Amino acid sequence: MHARLLAFGLLLGGLGLHCRGEDPPDPRALPVQAVLPTEAAAPLPADGPTSCPIYQDERCQAGTLEVCDIYDPSAATFVDAPDPLLRRVFLYDRWFDKYMSPRGLTAERVFTGAMPVDTPESEWSKLENYSRWAGEGDSAIWTGAALVSDIFRYANTRTEADYQRMEARTRALLLDFEVTKIPGYLSRYHFLQLPADGPRSDQLMLQHGDETTLSVDAMPIEDLTLEGLPEEYRVGVDDGAGGRVTGTAYWEGDVSIDQYTGPMTAFPLVFNLLRDEDLKARIAYQMTCYLKRLQRIEVINLKKNPEVSNELYNYFAGAGLNLDPDDFDLRSLDTLVWYIHPGVNRENVGTYDRTCPDRVSVTPTRVIDAASDDFLLDMLTLYTDLDRNRRPRENQIDHFYIVSLRGGDASHLMHLAAMAYYFTGEEHYRDFLFDELIGNLHALDVADTMMAFRNPDWCFRFYGDHITYGTHWQFIQMLGPSVLKDQLIDVMEREVWQKAMWNHHNAKADVMYASSVPAELATGHDAAVESLVAQLRDFGALGDVKDAPRRTYDIDPQWVLDNMPSNISVRCPTEEERKFCEDGVSLFGFQVDGSNIGYECDGRPRECALDDGRCAQGLASEGLPSSLRAYGDFIWQRSPFTIGDPRAVDGDKQSPGRDLTEPYWIARHYGYITEGKGQVLAWRPSGTCAD
Repeated sequence: MHARLLAFGLLLGGLGLHCRGEDPPDPRALPVQAVLPTEAAAPLPADGPTSCPIYQDERCQAGTLEVCDIYDPSAATFVDAPDPLLRRVFLYDRWFDKYMSPRGLTAERVFTGAMPVDTPESEWSKLENYSRWAGEGDSAIWTGAALVSDIFRYANTRTEADYQRMEARTRALLLDFEVTKIPGYLSRYHFLQLPADGPRSDQLMLQHGDETTLSVDAMPIEDLTLEGLPEEYRVGVDDGAGGRVTGTAYWEGDVSIDQYTGPMTAFPLVFNLLRDEDLKARIAYQMTCYLKRLQRIEVINLKKNPEVSNELYNYFAGAGLNLDPDDFDLRSLDTLVWYIHPGVNRENVGTYDRTCPDRVSVTPTRVIDAASDDFLLDMLTLYTDLDRNRRPRENQIDHFYIVSLRGGDASHLMHLAAMAYYFTGEEHYRDFLFDELIGNLHALDVADTMMAFRNPDWCFRFYGDHITYGTHWQFIQMLGPSVLKDQLIDVMEREVWQKAMWNHHNAKADVMYASSVPAELATGHDAAVESLVAQLRDFGALGDVKDAPRRTYDIDPQWVLDNMPSNISVRCPTEEERKFCEDGVSLFGFQVDGSNIGYECDGRPRECALDDGRCAQGLASEGLPSSLRAYGDFIWQRSPFTIGDPRAVDGDKQSPGRDLTEPYWIARHYGYITEGKGQVLAWRPSGTCAD
């Protein structure tokens, strides 16, 4: 709770002991700072080889064939036997840049059929084997993860090619904002819709059909001259016969908190590294407008309606409560304060407010009184406005933060306020952070319950961890020594690590925990680093096959059981855990969120017998090695405990691979991986060629 956190921060005094006679640390200090140094020595001498962006690419330069290869500046030589993990990371970067990043965005590549693990790049990369993109709706978050990977790669190499690569990805992510023409409104992705029989391309986000096949959240792009938009949006796509097929360009709306965590993590990291001041100003404008665009809703007089108050508490915070003895008593709240993101759609686009407000809202646009006779109707209206299955609506709400109840939401809003202050230096953002969020809404106290609401692993949504600890890590890193930083570190240690991530063997969480909580304060620093390094070295396609992309391979659960490390066993759900998952919670008499984990026993591997004669799938007792894990678009946001991944078609979808490169490059920066240190990509003469 806040009193304990404040004492913790004052004791440490920014990780330095407070001496008698000195002024005590200012609890309102907000020393925002760049995470990465702006300037660094260029690794390649002017008379040496020039840098290149994509490993193993080739070019013809004045009659000389050159190959992009790994170079060691300290030895002034190319590396013939590079570190296997560094080589694999450069391969994953190569495959992403060339085959899974259409116009700088991020998606999963779907094939026309099976793609076995030993298929060479020359075969799986053929356009004839490409079917479509998948996961486009999550493109913004994963383009943010890709940008974080690119940022830390540049921080490690400092080559010009890697700078340009990083800046290009920054522009691609920023375009996801600017394409909407609504300040602060992020699109999930943008695309061109062609007729059903139109040409295919693996270099563009394309959809095929007509208006009836569009999602309800697709909005026409109003300005096709925006910097960075593909030329094909204006002139059409090459039909392979000398002509072009034109279509209509759209952006996808109804954006979630998940998507915003992409730019929330990446933009503060890249900000000071960018050379273009206009680009930096555009980033600051979009991110501050997002914060100011959020509208406030208050649900008041909850103590006068305790039964309904308890239902709201369980539904919006989660019923699995694990508070520490001195945690803030969330059930004592009389008011719930929400910050909601109003959604635009094809029905309300004519009346939707496109302005960027001057300040963050502290006045509610909607007040729902629990003591009112209309309370139930008002809450059902709010719930309907939130419901993604009832789109479009005039008062559609894309997503919401309940800052006075949900710990992750509290951290996100504090982070957004601090970020806005970092970008602009404007005091009203600092005042909003300390006076409103921390002072009036107890946001630090609520953040200190970040992992207090957790369902059993059989019905837990693991992506919730990922969208919470990543931005919290960035928040910590962007602060200099201060009481606030120490308080946030305490949350990372006790909530994120001790209550959640300690046994997940999650490489991204491991590196973020180890690099943000000082080793002398961390209970799991050495374990996190050991887990991080082991998971990254084990990361690859499947089993012992490392230097190939991760795909939806058919993984036999028995194979996983046969290859599990001896310290990992199978665990079964208790009846209490089963009941918790299957009963769910109720909201105003309606049963919601139940998840049936039982089934008729059929003798499958890792099967657990339940008390009523049914069975449930057993889970690993701790996070599996990455080579044994089920497929995931980004495996660190999926269950680390799932045993096996049976698939009808072997390997027909391919991951972007940012789950290897992002934690790797961060780990390199913080010195947790040293093999290949200082080595970069450069053009290597490799024979002759005809220009």
